[in-house]
Amino acid sequence: MKFPSDFLWGTAISAFQTEMGSSRESISDKSDWYVWVHDEENIREGIVSGDLPENGDGFWDFYKNDIENARWMGNNFIRLSLDWARIFPDETLSIDAEVKYEDDEIYDVRLKIESLNKMKSIADMDAVEHYKKIFEYIRSRGMKILLTLYHWPLPLWIHDPIKCHRDIESCGKKGWLNKDTIIEFTKFAYFSSMEFSPYVNIWETINEPDVIASQGYVFGAFSGFPPAIFDMNKAFEVQKNLVIAHSLAYRGIKEFAKETPVGVGTAPQYFEPLSQDDETIHFVKYLRYLNNEWYLNGVNFGYLDIDLDGIFDRRLKNFSPPDYIGIDYYQRVKVKYKKIEGVPFIFNAEIEPCENCSDFNWDIYPKGIRIVLNDIFEKYRRPLYVLENGIADASDEKRQDFLVDHIREIEKVINIDHVPVKGYFHWSLIDNYEWAKGFSMRFGLYGVNYETKERYRRKSAELYRKICNNEF
Repeated sequence: MKFPSDFLWGTAISAFQTEMGSSRESISDKSDWYVWVHDEENIREGIVSGDLPENGDGFWDFYKNDIENARWMGNNFIRLSLDWARIFPDETLSIDAEVKYEDDEIYDVRLKIESLNKMKSIADMDAVEHYKKIFEYIRSRGMKILLTLYHWPLPLWIHDPIKCHRDIESCGKKGWLNKDTIIEFTKFAYFSSMEFSPYVNIWETINEPDVIASQGYVFGAFSGFPPAIFDMNKAFEVQKNLVIAHSLAYRGIKEFAKETPVGVGTAPQYFEPLSQDDETIHFVKYLRYLNNEWYLNGVNFGYLDIDLDGIFDRRLKNFSPPDYIGIDYYQRVKVKYKKIEGVPFIFNAEIEPCENCSDFNWDIYPKGIRIVLNDIFEKYRRPLYVLENGIADASDEKRQDFLVDHIREIEKVINIDHVPVKGYFHWSLIDNYEWAKGFSMRFGLYGVNYETKERYRRKSAELYRKICNNEF
């Protein structure tokens, strides 16, 4: 396989999923996700697994070992994230910011140096310095850093997931449903850029905003994502706020990292019609629009479709498009339209079970990544990075074919379709805490023994080493 000489070969992890599990200092217990997975009612009802993140990988303390494993594979980049609640366990609401509104929507947030200094007095600077040690070690080993500012957990002072789950209307701390969260996230972006930009080569503002909205506010009862309610209007209100949050965070990061690429990551799926009747073709196009395009239309063009009819209702003022688009691709979804009385249109779906299945029962379909990358580039004309692509496969029996087949499709995208895909990050470097599923889903090129914290190399890691070193 032939890739450009400057192609990025990396692996990815996230803070909440890997940091905890070693020392007391590794525990970050002030986030919505931490409280959510500990809730006894959630565990009893099977909304979450009962596995606890404090029994996890312990990357906070064992990072050198994991970074050496990434280096052994020939990775020239590593993608990781910050834990907002670890850095700011206490609220930043009292910090002054200049906020501008138009038609009740925030379009600008600015912080002066005095406010940033106050944030520094509130932050857990021990955590900040520890992140810097991790970043320094990565760079000392000849690797570069793609840093995700926000990979899902919110501080408890912003979001009370249990109260919102029980009564979304009366809970006060509504997370991304509150516009105040946009302001606080922008403050976090300013602060993080001020502290970490000297170490970061590429920034990602938000990981999978589409998933945050759909899994928390539509499918939460099944996916286990907080606050696990069913309200389509609220889901797209969250998406809209996350569109605005990206633009403001983008500008906050650029304040201290003017030349550094700043992008956003989404999770498009390949939706395939099970039949060629007009209703199914129209239905699949609409699913692609809602899942793959709605958010990107907002961040790239400022267009919002509030009533979800496919027609833009308004354009945001002063939006900041991403420098690149990150793609997290995992599966194909095969769909046929099936009208069901009394059910919202987008749930009029007959979904065929996977043929070649991961442990997650996701349908493995490598050709889909080529289709998705071409579609996204054609619509938005931005450089692309594959920021996540991987498989839950505890036996490691399918991961090697998964790797080769998907990367071959990416090679075609670059060399045949001439689409600027700049890098590939496999999800994930190590087994991790897979949110509501706990430790049951094993995505790692390196396995983890959660009793001993020992890492063990899977055969797929040896294969990825060959790919990264141009030996395959």
